[in-house]
Amino acid sequence: MQTMPAQPSRRNRFMTALAITLWAISAKTTALCLAVALMIAAWGAADEHPREAAQFLLQVGGVLALAGVVLTAIWHALRLFRLSAATRYAITGALACPGPVWLALRVYFGH
Repeated sequence: MQTMPAQPSRRNRFMTALAITLWAISAKTTALCLAVALMIAAWGAADEHPREAAQFLLQVGGVLALAGVVLTAIWHALRLFRLSAATRYAITGALACPGPVWLALRVYFGH
């Protein structure tokens, strides 16, 4: 006798869609900011300042690594509340989204 797999709940589908949306926005804006950072570093290296360009890239990489560690710790800490994986991804996506979006808007509008 075969049993049918349980249908995902409506709430779980909403949280999955929310998580995908938030992480897609975060990924796109982070990619824009990284492209700008790489252009700045390339221009700095071409202008005979390779040491400053390398230091700038190390700072950007350090900030991204620190953000990754913090978000990973939050994602694992949310297991204590027995939340589903989709809900944990949505919460961490909501925490990850504002920073890159703010920076991308500042880059886009030239401030």
